Amino acid sequence: TKKIHKGSKFKFLKNKTILITGATGLLGNYMVAFFLNTLESKYSPKKISLIFKNNLPSYLNFLKVNKRIDLIQKDLTKLNTSNIKKQDYIIHLAGYGQPFKFMKNEMKTFHLNTVTLECLIRRTKSNGNFLYLSSSEIYSGLNGMVNENQVGNTNTDHPRSCYIESKRGGETILNIYKKKLSIKAKSARLCLAYGPGTKKGDARVLNQFIEKGLSKKNITMNDSGTAIRSYIYVADATKMLLNILFFGKHSIYNVGGKEKISIKKLANKIGKILKVPVMESSKIYSKKIGSPKHAMVDIGLYEKEFKKMSLTKLDEGLRDTIEWQRKIYQNKNK
Repeated sequence: TKKIHKGSKFKFLKNKTILITGATGLLGNYMVAFFLNTLESKYSPKKISLIFKNNLPSYLNFLKVNKRIDLIQKDLTKLNTSNIKKQDYIIHLAGYGQPFKFMKNEMKTFHLNTVTLECLIRRTKSNGNFLYLSSSEIYSGLNGMVNENQVGNTNTDHPRSCYIESKRGGETILNIYKKKLSIKAKSARLCLAYGPGTKKGDARVLNQFIEKGLSKKNITMNDSGTAIRSYIYVADATKMLLNILFFGKHSIYNVGGKEKISIKKLANKIGKILKVPVMESSKIYSKKIGSPKHAMVDIGLYEKEFKKMSLTKLDEGLRDTIEWQRKIYQNKNK
């Protein structure tokens, strides 16, 4: 994030207030790191408020002594947002990004992307900025590369409908309030961010492959692995999200990678790095949870407005991610 932050470029942050939800998640970690850099510049924000549900990871304990950082550990669905002062910038990252979790917490998932979102929007100052982390799951049911003018065709009884429909509803709520409250609001449809910063037990496919390889010395897939994915390294995703928040001219953006890979080839890549065997399972688990056959997004709108992205290669990003997970599984206190 130090590469992203260049003091004079972000001079508009001076004396501003910033609130980040989901601050200890994968993307939250990188957003926090970016804004910590802003605190060290002469254009420092006035206050940064971080909202998170679970205990602060040990590597973030140093935040407790920073007087310009307000730490709020609370379940957002139970938080009285009216007690939060109005903010210049709000970044709403909180939610259940892992399919296993959002399917287990359907009503909370819906709540976070609708009721909670609306409450947070109302805590944005007039002419303030709001970034909502939406999802490429909105395109569920479509195949191939998709752009911001498309929507998926899954029905409301889809296994992932609590997530898909709440994200679609969240974008709609934000667009309504954008006009009503005169705020600068954007939705970012993120497609599969990965990288260092995940927690133990992360149930997303890429992280599960690494965990299995490290702990069981083999990788067993849940199906034949024919689904196609396109991943984006978390630092690249953070750069895109910050550009969208601060400088974006549109209401909706795709955020994702360019390399396409099947789940089977992904497993083989990870297995090769870890030097462990990869095996297929006889179970067809992905069908039970409604996993999309294709997950990839067209970032042409972003690149047309900003510039062509030079993205971290998947092989490089996987090695970084593996090293991170190796450390957290070796350290019982993390």
